[in-house]
Amino acid sequence: MQLDEFDRGIIAALQEDARMPVAQVAERVALSATPVSRRIKRLEDEGVIRGYAPVLDPRRLGFELEAYVLINLVAHVDENIARFEQAIADNPHVIACHAVTGDMDYLVRVIARNVEHLSQITLRTLLRIPGVRDVKSIIVLETIKEDRAVPVE
Repeated sequence: MQLDEFDRGIIAALQEDARMPVAQVAERVALSATPVSRRIKRLEDEGVIRGYAPVLDPRRLGFELEAYVLINLVAHVDENIARFEQAIADNPHVIACHAVTGDMDYLVRVIARNVEHLSQITLRTLLRIPGVRDVKSIIVLETIKEDRAVPVE
């Protein structure tokens, strides 16, 4: 999809504050509210804007620990992959999962209340998914940058 200067400005404004009123977005991009509303609707319909969600602080919700878990499967057969991906999708402590290149098959981002909770998630849940061969955890000590905004060029 081709984005013009107005689309990019609208996206930038909504990434800054998704609850920004249309009138304020319109003011920022130097258009009236009606064309801005139409453009936002088109960006949503085209899938550029996939949704709106609050940004939560996991620590304030009792999740003091974040970890990345590297996972290898025993074999890359459809049944193992489907079972693994379903178990990951069903696990509320897994907040992201990516199939990756390199020595491991998946990179999984997990939040936990503490180290004991991470151990339970890893040893009693992830490692017990049928088809999982190997699990390695990396605990986050400090987050230097975390931004959901996508560059709009």
